[in-house]
Amino acid sequence: MPARPAVGSGGPAAAALDLVLRAPEGPHALGTALPVEVELRNVGDREVWVVGVLDGSEEGVRFPYYRPTITRGGIVVQPRLQKEDPHVGPLRPEDFRRLAPGEGFDPTVPAGGAHYLPLATFASFRPTQPGRYRYGLTLATGSESPQQWLGGFGQRESERERLLDLVGRVPRGTVTARPVEIEFA
Repeated sequence: MPARPAVGSGGPAAAALDLVLRAPEGPHALGTALPVEVELRNVGDREVWVVGVLDGSEEGVRFPYYRPTITRGGIVVQPRLQKEDPHVGPLRPEDFRRLAPGEGFDPTVPAGGAHYLPLATFASFRPTQPGRYRYGLTLATGSESPQQWLGGFGQRESERERLLDLVGRVPRGTVTARPVEIEFA
């Protein structure tokens, strides 16, 4: 799976982070999901704090936003999933990950007590028409308020101050991965 570094990024997050998509070379069989790997890497010279994909991140209900796209011929073929219930689980200290310079991780794989989730848009898409499909992903951390990171229910008030401090350490901005183009036949 070749790495494809981030492009079209902005803000402090762009200077500190690289978002990479990897997928096996094609062609792939119609009707099968493409196994897409994600890596978020610290490319800066200082440690950074980040958060992986949480309940509501993919749907844009809570920060950080992880926004996947799948297109064919410039047309969206797999719309992003919409969360039916806007309530999301609590943000927890375990959901934060400190990355040293050069360190990376997969923000879709739970580890160390974090409740990270796979990207359902990628996992559920099984193309039925042959062609070249383009998979993309954008990470956005530029919330207007740190409270936009917190959950809709079950948030422990005793952890609130610590969580808001950790949210303040996450670099703000947008990082867009270089798309992966895959042939399905």
